[in-house]
Amino acid sequence: MNHRKHKQAKNQRKKRMYTPEGYINDPADGTCPHCGKKSRPCSYVNSLSRAWARDACSKRSKCKNNHTNNQNEEQVF
Repeated sequence: MNHRKHKQAKNQRKKRMYTPEGYINDPADGTCPHCGKKSRPCSYVNSLSRAWARDACSKRSKCKNNHTNNQNEEQVF
């Protein structure tokens, strides 16, 4: 029974971290260096899960950049 109350309190804290306007603890100027967006998990790293989100964002942006660069090189020739 005590475990259930602890779990409920933990879940309530998680719900309060994110609002429709963005994450609560993020600074106003927090933007992702890879995608340039605000109020995203990758915009401000303060936990391990958000660090993973930023890493995924960097890999996604590298993949997109490589794909667009390859298309531009093909159009030049």
